[in-house]
Amino acid sequence: MKKTLTFILILFITLQSYALSSYTASYELYAKTKIGSLNIGTALFVLDVKDNQYIYTTEAHTDLLWKALYDYSRTERSIGQEIDGELISTHFSVVERIKNKVKKNYEITIINRNYAISSNGKEWKIDPGNLVDQLSVYLILANDLKKNPNQLEFIYQVANEDGVEYQKFLVMGYETLNIKDNEMETIIVNCPELRLTLNLSMAHNFLPVLIHKVNVSSEFKLILKDYKALS
Repeated sequence: MKKTLTFILILFITLQSYALSSYTASYELYAKTKIGSLNIGTALFVLDVKDNQYIYTTEAHTDLLWKALYDYSRTERSIGQEIDGELISTHFSVVERIKNKVKKNYEITIINRNYAISSNGKEWKIDPGNLVDQLSVYLILANDLKKNPNQLEFIYQVANEDGVEYQKFLVMGYETLNIKDNEMETIIVNCPELRLTLNLSMAHNFLPVLIHKVNVSSEFKLILKDYKALS
């Protein structure tokens, strides 16, 4: 009972104090292999907020020791703005390399929340409602959880190189994680379409402290290593 009351109090305080603010967060990258889960690399998330504008970037890569087995790197960049408490994505870019060969390299520009235009020349009309990119979804999901703490389903239009698709993010419950000898109260959110599960830390303004992604033939986890709020 005491733990439940403490959990509710933490949730209440966090929801009241959430605001978009700059931070850096580093992660350890794990891959599931035949011999178990191995730490094969690192990732860095950086959120830079100035006035009502934000730039969100990620860089992930395998360590030198593992490059012979799996040489991978991916850089993402999302640009947007906050208007009346709503986060609006305006530009997204991705560069992905495998074994030094570029597998993905594209940009998406969102115009007046009505159209998304890809650097490959494709253009898509957007339905009214929430529009995110593959990176800003972390920020917008956190913002929506703060505004609607009892909501169990969030639906977004997610823009990527293939177009704009509707995807559901489902609140599955709560979980206490022990990361680097620190207990963290988290909310579990699952996106079936992306085969993605997030553990969002309430003490870190709903930052994902564990990201679990399943691809066709591979499975990865990002586990928070270090977090630093920036003034």
